Amino acid sequence: MHTHRASRGTLNAFGFGAIASGVKNHVFGGWVLVYYNQVLGLDPALAGLALALALVVDAITDPLVGVWSDRMRTRWGRRHPFMYAGILPFAVSFYALLQPPADLSQNGLFVRLLCLAVAVRVSMTLYEIPRGALGPELTKDYDQRTQLVGWSTSYGWFGGAGFAWLTLAFLLPETAEYQGSRAYLNPDGYRDMAWIGGVIIFATGMISTLGLHRHIPALHVPEDDSATGFSPRKLSQEIVETLSNRSWLMLFAAGLVFALYVGLHSNTDRYYDLYFWQWTPEHVQVFPVVHMFIAISCGLLAYPLTRGRDKKRTAIGLFLLSATLGPLPVVLRLLDPLVSVALFPANGTDVLWWLLLLHGAFVVSLVVTGFILVGSMTADIVEESQRQTGRRSEGLLTTGPALAQKMVSAGGVLIVGLLLSAFGFSVPNPSVESMQEPIRNLAIFHVALSLSLPWVSIYLVGKYTITRHGHGQDIRSLGYAEAEEA
Repeated sequence: MHTHRASRGTLNAFGFGAIASGVKNHVFGGWVLVYYNQVLGLDPALAGLALALALVVDAITDPLVGVWSDRMRTRWGRRHPFMYAGILPFAVSFYALLQPPADLSQNGLFVRLLCLAVAVRVSMTLYEIPRGALGPELTKDYDQRTQLVGWSTSYGWFGGAGFAWLTLAFLLPETAEYQGSRAYLNPDGYRDMAWIGGVIIFATGMISTLGLHRHIPALHVPEDDSATGFSPRKLSQEIVETLSNRSWLMLFAAGLVFALYVGLHSNTDRYYDLYFWQWTPEHVQVFPVVHMFIAISCGLLAYPLTRGRDKKRTAIGLFLLSATLGPLPVVLRLLDPLVSVALFPANGTDVLWWLLLLHGAFVVSLVVTGFILVGSMTADIVEESQRQTGRRSEGLLTTGPALAQKMVSAGGVLIVGLLLSAFGFSVPNPSVESMQEPIRNLAIFHVALSLSLPWVSIYLVGKYTITRHGHGQDIRSLGYAEAEEA
């Protein structure tokens, strides 16, 4: 056996598939809640409940698909049958999610959002979970795994941030009815987002899957269960054995804490744009473009810049810096009324625009590089687990955390919906002035979170135990020879 190194063509084919997921993640993270709440008028508590329930379903289906694809034996390998099956439903359900509904009652909107959010998440699971599980098979090299995750991250940011720029620059112009920051509430823009995003998801997902199809003959073939006897009890024992890995447990625990942090911030970016900083879409259309180029640069440079370094120590340093600097602009703005001097430039000024642009770009560079390293660290667990258990379980190891992490994140999303309702965001199409107290209360809540949860997560990442030397020993003990390009 060889320690395969992926060719540039393989890196591109794998990474290109992340564009579809980037588009979906951007829309779910920044637009769905504000669309159903502020545009369509669904109570934010009900919207948060629907998104939380969809996330719970997603949490269950992720590891199920991961384990299923680990054991699948077909002429198209373990992963490709799922990927092909998921692409079209993924695109169609995304399109339907942002179409204007005929029924605008609270119950009708709730059921619609719940069903379509579940459809998007489950169909994405069929595509994205097996695609991600291919990564550790395409390269087993300690450093090049950072490159593989980096390229995939770059493509994902190109999809998400590129779609954000397209939306802000062209799909939400100011009109006589929707002036200033209220341009975010123009329903026509969401209809355009629906079909453009659906086309991008289908095209990029299919191109990537076809591009990786040629690798199927060289991929791992799992043990035939018919020869050894399969039972749910045996499967459960294997899952427990695989997930008992110490390094996996530490990343899992860190992921739980961070998932709660992400859930409690979910879908609030547009509320800040609307009411806290009071941007128009035109003002900030360049932000995602700059963030995209920063993230792509980090994805491409993470491999040469971190080559030869310990992944864990580098990631922790990056996360510590981002946790310190990340909430700083919001903190300074909240402190402004409490002191006699201006701590931060006023809304609408050029100085504020430049400060937030540069601050966001720097924090993005820290976070993106850090998570590229964490993704590479997760891939390294595969060989340690294989040495301990005799099985390659990429699907389970990369998606097993999703069950609990997404459950926790779902709780955060539900809490956000309840808080938005309690803070006073239940009125559709409100004025900017009437939302100043609600958005201030939301900002105080988020600052308190930023001073606690990320630091706990960073501490847990520090308990990860796999080193460069240890990974090399695992590779040799499994019989993998010198690296060759695939």
